[in-house]
Amino acid sequence: MPGMEAEILSIGSELTSGQTVNTNAAYLARRLREAGFDCPRQAVVADERTLIVQSVREALRRSRLLLITGGLGPTFDDLTMAAIAQATGRRLVLVPAVARRIRAFCRRHQRSLTTPALRQAYLPQGAAALPNPIGSAPGVWLALGGTILVALPGVPQEMRAITEASVLPRLRRRTRRAPIRSRTLRTVGVVELEIQRLLKTVPVPAGMALGLYPNLRAVDVCLTMRGSSSQASRRALRAVERAIRARLGAAVYGLDEQTLESVVGGALVARHKTLAVAESCTGGLVSDRLTNVPGSSRYLLAALVAYHNRAKQEWLGVPGGLLLRDGAVSAPVARAMAQGIRRCAGADVGLAITGIAGPGGGTPAKPVGLVYLAVADARGSAVERFRFQGERAAIKGQAVQMALNLLRKRLLRRR
Repeated sequence: MPGMEAEILSIGSELTSGQTVNTNAAYLARRLREAGFDCPRQAVVADERTLIVQSVREALRRSRLLLITGGLGPTFDDLTMAAIAQATGRRLVLVPAVARRIRAFCRRHQRSLTTPALRQAYLPQGAAALPNPIGSAPGVWLALGGTILVALPGVPQEMRAITEASVLPRLRRRTRRAPIRSRTLRTVGVVELEIQRLLKTVPVPAGMALGLYPNLRAVDVCLTMRGSSSQASRRALRAVERAIRARLGAAVYGLDEQTLESVVGGALVARHKTLAVAESCTGGLVSDRLTNVPGSSRYLLAALVAYHNRAKQEWLGVPGGLLLRDGAVSAPVARAMAQGIRRCAGADVGLAITGIAGPGGGTPAKPVGLVYLAVADARGSAVERFRFQGERAAIKGQAVQMALNLLRKRLLRRR
């Protein structure tokens, strides 16, 4: 399949209406790129058979590889299989092996075997079924001359399982294209324009692309390269990575799929430290991020949402006089919250957030978006002040990101 371009077609009215974010396409594009396939076009269509048929036909005229996600289940709006059959001029035929797997799936999960469930065993004539390790709907691999059509369930976990177990191995066997190697340096606390300025002097070899992808108070620096050999690509990527790290320093917190919370968790484990968290305006989001990491119970002892001043006083020991004099959103109160949760939980480190997430509650002296973060440990405490912009959810998200970064910086300090 030399020179082959891939196209992704996502199907679902929940995607076109904005009710669901299309994470499947992002995952597939990334995995295809890693396997050596460019994906210059993606499309999303609603659960309407005419639209699906039209979109499949157009994509097959353009691309040598078409990946479709969504619409393979047993419900009335799962129209993808019939649409593929119509678009390719094939009949839907019962595949006994798939029917047996569906029956076995229903028995294992103590579900009734219904006629709609067995609809999933009908595939376009000539298609190969791709086993679904965790669901009932199979994937489909259909060779159409020099074009490959792959259809996958829309449930993200099922789509990923089939892709990893069946689709990528089949694609690798059919192509000798040099894989596109990539490396993502994950940064926090430095804005995109500043990173761009710092990286102007980094030499980037021919064939390598450098991209900046900002998010809330974070920027991913992505390097991609297709080289004559995997070894040559890896050497070039390592050289540019070293140069970028030299420019950006501690702003780089991780690589590729690493998250800020997983890096913080690793640092706590490596230093044999425990943590307790007190949150006000973020309402538990720091704790949520931390506990997304498997094994976080090794270091996270306790978390408290101390929203009301009385909770800050009674549970964290914040002095009432401090609250009256400085207000709940202040550096002294943030410091007292971090010290209080550390003491209360018996943790090595205490982390605290207090702020005004809006849209109301701000004043000229303390506007919406004002947030104080504090960390306390045996060496003392530190407080940082921020003025975040955006709507309530954006302010909370930025506060969480910078709180985790404050904790990371504290753990990196040797003294």
